[in-house]
Amino acid sequence: MVLRHLAAASTALVLAAAIGVLAGTFGDDQFWLRAVVFGGCTLAPAYGLGWLVFLSGHTGPDPVARPEETVEHDWFQRSAAGAFLDLVVVAGLGATALAVTGLRIDALDVLTALIVLAFADVAARFTVLRRRDA
Repeated sequence: MVLRHLAAASTALVLAAAIGVLAGTFGDDQFWLRAVVFGGCTLAPAYGLGWLVFLSGHTGPDPVARPEETVEHDWFQRSAAGAFLDLVVVAGLGATALAVTGLRIDALDVLTALIVLAFADVAARFTVLRRRDA
C-alpha cells in the first residue's frame, strides 16, 4: 500500500512539474515564477489523478455499490436539471435583451457569469432539497 501512495505522489510531482515547465515556456518572461505557480496549482489535481490510477480500486470495498441509487445522487440530478432550465431561460432572455438593445458584451464576461450562475443555482437547489427531504 505504501508503494501505491508513493506512485501516486510521484505521478503528481512529475505531472505538475511538466505542466509548470510547459506553462513557463509559453510565457514571455518570468519562466520560474510561471513554472512554480502553475506547478503548485496543478499539484492537487495531479495527485487526484495519481490516486485514481494507483489507489482507487485498492483502498477497500466500495461503500455504495450503486451510487445512482443514493438520495444525494437524486438531489444532485434534480438540482442540475432545474439549474439547466434556469440557464436556458436566462440565456434566452439575455440574448433577447442584447438583440433588442444592440449592446455588445465581451463573450468571456457572459460565459463567466453563466458559469457562476450555474454553480450558485445548483448549490442553492441542492441545499433546499437536502433540507426539505431530510
